[in-house]
Amino acid sequence: MPACHRRALLLPALSVLLGLAAVSLAPPAGAAEEGPGETPVPRALTADGRPAKVGDVLKRCAAKRSACTFKIDPKLGREYATAVKSLGNAVINCTQSDMAVERTVTLKTGTTDNIGGEISGQITAEGTVGASGQVTGSLANETAMEHKTPQLDKGPTSSMGNKTTVSGGATAAGSMSARLAFEAAFKATYSKSWTVESAEETAYKTTVKPHDMLVFGASAAMRRVAGSLVADTGQRIVGIVVDSPSMVTSSTFIAQTYAAPAGVCGGTRPTGNTAPAPAPGPAPAPAPGPPSAVEVPAARVVPPGAEPKRAVVLPTAAS
Repeated sequence: MPACHRRALLLPALSVLLGLAAVSLAPPAGAAEEGPGETPVPRALTADGRPAKVGDVLKRCAAKRSACTFKIDPKLGREYATAVKSLGNAVINCTQSDMAVERTVTLKTGTTDNIGGEISGQITAEGTVGASGQVTGSLANETAMEHKTPQLDKGPTSSMGNKTTVSGGATAAGSMSARLAFEAAFKATYSKSWTVESAEETAYKTTVKPHDMLVFGASAAMRRVAGSLVADTGQRIVGIVVDSPSMVTSSTFIAQTYAAPAGVCGGTRPTGNTAPAPAPGPAPAPAPGPPSAVEVPAARVVPPGAEPKRAVVLPTAAS
């Protein structure tokens, strides 16, 4: 039987688990320290050091393209790895035989900041962008999270982010100017262009034992840059941090195998004629057999603190 036909016969027995992005997995052995540490609260100051409003400084930065500069403090920056999170789909073998699985998983990471997206946010407009970095239009912001579940043999993808659109009627200012100031400082400090987004992927072939489940996880390699946004009036915002994909290290993918919790696959259908003879009259509807494929919330199948039976750290490549 051709391999593709065998795979087609096995696919209905896969259990696809959606919504796994928020589930923490066990970190691989020797994993790097997780997280960048505590995120500071940004503070705005006047030229003479008195408390000010962050919005007032951003308005000044939006007044003209050269109104603000970003001063990076290299001592406060660091490379770090995020906690390992599940990625895309998990696969459960609900059959009684070994199952070959071949998957490609993709991790997409983006930039965030602690001043409301003024640096990391992206503005798109159908109208015009002035020299000051102002976008004239009607501003609408939406937050989107999306889990794409393509054909099982093609593997999962997962993405999340914010989208800001502008049409006629209002003004969006500040983001463009703060972003340009940061980009210029980043390139001057690191001699490289700032990476706003990145996508990494890995391909994996393995065998899943009966009633075991395969969960893919990833720990994103990130860089934290810290500094201050300084206006030409002397006003400034201190304690700004920008987290973006690392330029020097790769993210870590892991494939972890867990035992499927009891009841997920519904047990094994009994064989032979062991049921009592039915009473005369209309026969009752037969009870449904155990499912060969089910959808289960992630929290029910990967409980907190669960230890995997097997974990494999996978190589990555830019997609």
